[in-house]
Amino acid sequence: MMVYVKLTLLFCLLSGIICPPVQETGNEIENELEQGLGLEYERYVKEVVQALESDPEFRKKLENSDPEDIKKGKISDDLDLVHHNVRTKLDELKRQEIERLRKLAIAEYEEKEGIHRPGGRLRIPGHIDHKNPQTFEKEDLRKLIIQTTKDLDDADKQRREDFKRYEMEKEFDHKRKLEQVDGEAKKKEEQEWEEKQKKHKDHPKLHHPGSKQQLEEVWEKEDHMAEEDWDPRTFFKLHDIDGNGVWDPNEVKALFRNELNKMYDPNAPEDDMRERMEEMERMREHVIRQTDKNRDGLISFEEFLEESQKSEFNEDPGWDTVDQGPIYNEEEYRMYEQRRIAEIQRMVQEGRITPEEGDKLLAALPNQYQAIKEGQPNSQPSKPVVNAPLPIAADQVNPQPVPVSYQQGPSQSNQQPSIGKPQESRH
Repeated sequence: MMVYVKLTLLFCLLSGIICPPVQETGNEIENELEQGLGLEYERYVKEVVQALESDPEFRKKLENSDPEDIKKGKISDDLDLVHHNVRTKLDELKRQEIERLRKLAIAEYEEKEGIHRPGGRLRIPGHIDHKNPQTFEKEDLRKLIIQTTKDLDDADKQRREDFKRYEMEKEFDHKRKLEQVDGEAKKKEEQEWEEKQKKHKDHPKLHHPGSKQQLEEVWEKEDHMAEEDWDPRTFFKLHDIDGNGVWDPNEVKALFRNELNKMYDPNAPEDDMRERMEEMERMREHVIRQTDKNRDGLISFEEFLEESQKSEFNEDPGWDTVDQGPIYNEEEYRMYEQRRIAEIQRMVQEGRITPEEGDKLLAALPNQYQAIKEGQPNSQPSKPVVNAPLPIAADQVNPQPVPVSYQQGPSQSNQQPSIGKPQESRH
């Protein structure tokens, strides 16, 4: 069984140990677990993993590998064990990826010709050894593992930052609406806002994620098993969907759907489905951090069984949801509003909106920022913010991953970019 666990670690490491933001569609709840990796080179990752999976010697080596060594890319040292036919397949996959990147670079060059981005030169992707465009070597596997680990970790951090901006945007829009009305209309707007918040919070208390009470509820309501028949071994197998002996992040998140249904109804206007997705990710992070002892990003049966035997497993302190505590502090929100003001001013300067449109937008901002808007002395933030990115709008709940960018430098303005130089073949 351990060989499958280690192989799963490699696969999950290259397939999304740290899950990116969930895709949201019209059927948010049904689709909340159906997602890709959020990587520009996702297809290449999956094809490399599939090729390595097919080699019995490499699988055997994984059995004695330490999870941390896998994450650091040290497993690449054992690439020599891979059969010639598999190496040939890996060579072909790399050549295809090099060609894809070359075409991507040329397409962007042709589109952006004459426009020089910050950095001044072509940015080479970090997931592949571009110096050797012909064969897949140890360095390729090492780079792929390390880059994927970094990118997926960054994606999780970005998810949290995106959600923070999303929540600030909602607060910003609410304050702006209040500034645009007065009298009875303003009072009505405030009352409707407060009623929605109160109605959303009127739900049953949530169980602590991963507690016996929470999992027993899944056992009874989703698995349709009797309460007195609770058995950790059976429960683990029922929710090990792919039968590989471990729970991956998506299998862990699936355990919380029933819990989140208590708090979020997709047909209720007061319930924000973006908050539901973030809540599910927070629960996933908490349970894996608490149960995953060897820090491989997976929960094995042994780890789950050990957790279920602790006295804390029978305790249910509840769960503090995202709407109970501040997602951002006052300073973060103040800087956010300043960036919005600076963005509007820049849009006017660049001719993207008319001065009249800019004045209309600025006039709707909270009164305490009128000094900043009017450019009075000592009212501007201490550091320039005119180049700050436009924050995510409240209706832009799932920004798509940005593909790998290729930067065209001045010295290359008259020639097409290229990736990789021929090198002597390994064969």
